[in-house]
Amino acid sequence: MKRWHRVRRLLLAGLLAVSVAGCSLHVVMGRRPDVNVLETTLKVGESTRADMVRVLGEPVGRSMSAMPIEAQPRVLWTYYYEEGSLNDVRQFFLFVYLAGDRYDGYLWFSSSPK
Repeated sequence: MKRWHRVRRLLLAGLLAVSVAGCSLHVVMGRRPDVNVLETTLKVGESTRADMVRVLGEPVGRSMSAMPIEAQPRVLWTYYYEEGSLNDVRQFFLFVYLAGDRYDGYLWFSSSPK
């Protein structure tokens, strides 16, 4: 019987340690690009892919955007940043459009207060 009590105490202590560690766990994924440069540095129709990489860095993803309202499909670069814990998660998404080889606009949204 005493052995069971020891095992139970060890299990409870382990669960407590894991739950305390879980509350302090802080995870950061990706790199948050500066959206201000989209208005101040990049120029629609003029800035190239190389300009975009120089200013924003390499995207997390590259794909095509073919929305029904678009006359032609556009290249879509995706940037992603996430920061959080078990109690709170904040995310940042940036979608940058290219028409051919030129910067063609962006869309971003965020749950981060910054």
